[in-house]
Amino acid sequence: MSYTSTPVFTFHPFRLDPAQRVLSRNGEPVSLTPKEFDTLLVLVQACGAVVDKEELITLVWPDSHVGDGSLARNISVLRKTLGDEVIETHRGRGYRVTLPVMVAHRLPAASTAPPAETQTVVQRPAFEAEERNRWLKKAGAIFAIGVAISVLAFVASRFLAHNSVKAHTPAGATPIQSILIQKEGAIDPLDEGFKLYLPDESPSPHAMYNRETNGVDRWRFESKDQNYYYRPLSAEEKDFALQRDWKLICICAVQRGDGFANIDFAGKGPRFDIDLHQEGNRYFVGLETQISPTVEFIEKIEFAGIADIAHPHTYELRYDHVNGTASLWIDGKQRISGYRGHHQFQEDRGLFFGAAIYGNSPKGTAVFRRVRFEAD
Repeated sequence: MSYTSTPVFTFHPFRLDPAQRVLSRNGEPVSLTPKEFDTLLVLVQACGAVVDKEELITLVWPDSHVGDGSLARNISVLRKTLGDEVIETHRGRGYRVTLPVMVAHRLPAASTAPPAETQTVVQRPAFEAEERNRWLKKAGAIFAIGVAISVLAFVASRFLAHNSVKAHTPAGATPIQSILIQKEGAIDPLDEGFKLYLPDESPSPHAMYNRETNGVDRWRFESKDQNYYYRPLSAEEKDFALQRDWKLICICAVQRGDGFANIDFAGKGPRFDIDLHQEGNRYFVGLETQISPTVEFIEKIEFAGIADIAHPHTYELRYDHVNGTASLWIDGKQRISGYRGHHQFQEDRGLFFGAAIYGNSPKGTAVFRRVRFEAD
């Protein structure tokens, strides 16, 4: 009688069972979301090898176009769950598991009892370059096959809805199923796939400590003129987003000057801006329709909460692709509607956020807890 073995990974005190999708610590189950589990599984399958960020994103999100922020968020959760020292960052490359990984191959028993593990345990420390790459490719292929069936079913159900988008997708490219780009918490935006527009300006950014939670949860950004982090959109992502309802979310605040979170569809559509700024002792949120020679808004609302650095409020643009307009929501309540964006200073920056001077302010200082663009 033939059997199909399934691997079980042990990296003391943890045990990861891919077949049962269970992670345990000293026999006690550890709760992870499906994507967090998949991220850990890919790293553990590499058995100490560094897994490139692009490889991780492809394997964990095979049916979506996501930014590095989603991966960075998963890594952050895993470090809190497993311990900071368990997952090591190789800046500019990817991540690796630092604990020795042992692989047991489990065979199903002939009876109805739970499958038994074989007594032969293979320990796989760090590989030499050639052997390590071969193992990583094999592990990736096995993992990809596992998700392929669910992906095919999902794609089939969305085929008709995505037909117009496929017409703009290059031959041989995977059709976009969704877009998620995100800057999260106090993680350095450069580690989340963003670029800094003016790296020589010395914007003095830093993570901010939260005394209420004893954690670091916000990113402070300062500029003596204007500067920002950005992540461009591909032509396919622009086509996809403009034919869907999308959301631009900023959980942010302004200490002085101006802060902003924008989405730019240069070459395909307009640019949409969420602008928070200070005018003397008053604070406003508005939707820009013109930047030069003067700043103009479809409407701006006085809202003192813009200056709440410790507890940033939520500002959200919700786009309706049927009528081509967006509405502004503050903390879940609609405040402005009918916003069609503008076409000034479109530099193809995609999603970008930062700080600028405004009025008589010598500097712009803004704080960001989350900046997120999503379309599906």
